[in-house]
Amino acid sequence: MTDPDAGSRSHLSQPHLSRQAAILTLGVWGLDTLLFSLPYLAAGKAPPSGMIASFLLFMVAGLFMSVLVYRRAARTERDEQPARFTAMLPTLLVAALTMAVFDMLAGGQARLILDGAHPTARLIASRFASQFMVAGWMFALLSALYLMMIAVRVTRERERQLADARAQALAAEAQASAARLAALRYQLNPHFLFNTLNAVSASVITGRNDEAEAMLARLAEFLRLTLAADPQAIIPLEDELATLQAYLEIESVRFRDRLGVEFSCPNELRGALVPSFVLQPLIENAVKHGVAPTSRPVTIRLEASRDGDDLVVIVEDDGEASNPVGTHAAGGMGVGLTNVRQRLEVLYGARGVLQAAPRERGFLVLMRIPLAMEAQARAA
Repeated sequence: MTDPDAGSRSHLSQPHLSRQAAILTLGVWGLDTLLFSLPYLAAGKAPPSGMIASFLLFMVAGLFMSVLVYRRAARTERDEQPARFTAMLPTLLVAALTMAVFDMLAGGQARLILDGAHPTARLIASRFASQFMVAGWMFALLSALYLMMIAVRVTRERERQLADARAQALAAEAQASAARLAALRYQLNPHFLFNTLNAVSASVITGRNDEAEAMLARLAEFLRLTLAADPQAIIPLEDELATLQAYLEIESVRFRDRLGVEFSCPNELRGALVPSFVLQPLIENAVKHGVAPTSRPVTIRLEASRDGDDLVVIVEDDGEASNPVGTHAAGGMGVGLTNVRQRLEVLYGARGVLQAAPRERGFLVLMRIPLAMEAQARAA
């Protein structure tokens, strides 16, 4: 089983943290050495040899015990802040008591051998209590510094993990959005392909081979333009209109004089940026529900205009309003228009709008998105 806290504990073994602990330890015990030396430096005389030896032994033992105190502090990193100090108390008492006993035994022997000191029981007890208090104060200071250092490291590590988790979440969300856009972008209407291939077949059977060849060439060009394009790309409106032109050239072969097309786009809006392949479903919907069900000529009109900071594109037809099946009759949206609305919501949020409504004759679809120009995007 994987330890969920292994990642947060791994940083305690890093050399950087160990170096920080070593510097703190040497600094605190160095301060103690300075405090020990100040009275003798002020008096202008050296301390007794036995006292120096006893102090050096005390220092060595203190450094060793500091390592144990640090290791104990490292084990409290998962505890809450008050609990960390409480957990350290037994360790501090044991470490201070060990130091006092060590000084009484080893330090006392050094003072006896080098200085010939023969302290009384009262002096021994007094020194034991003094060394216990000194060691306890030293280890308490070191523990506070260790715990502070570890807390800072734990906080930084958790912040890093949180930042990584947020980055992974954002990446996953971006991938999900990209996959969703790609799925919406590549959902070609199979009826269009079937109808086109049936028209090609009918042309071949009736001996209109030139017409069939032209339709296949236009179909190949249309598929090249649409399937090779980046589904997440934002392209100039004039490129989107070129794709629509390729699509309508295919449909014009199928419907001949029954299909009329009018595009109205001011030159200053041809560089407006739109999602790739966003208008084709709107035109396809007009062909499917406006042109196909009737035998009379139907005109599909596309108009692009500017409304404040928005780009507005209207696709309308004057087909039969009483179409018994599909989007026109219901006044709602089929799969193609629903996909377009979802794409706009993903890309633009509340500012991406798609509205559809039947008219007295025909059907109208309005798309509204924030206006952004190609030149401005390149400059940015």
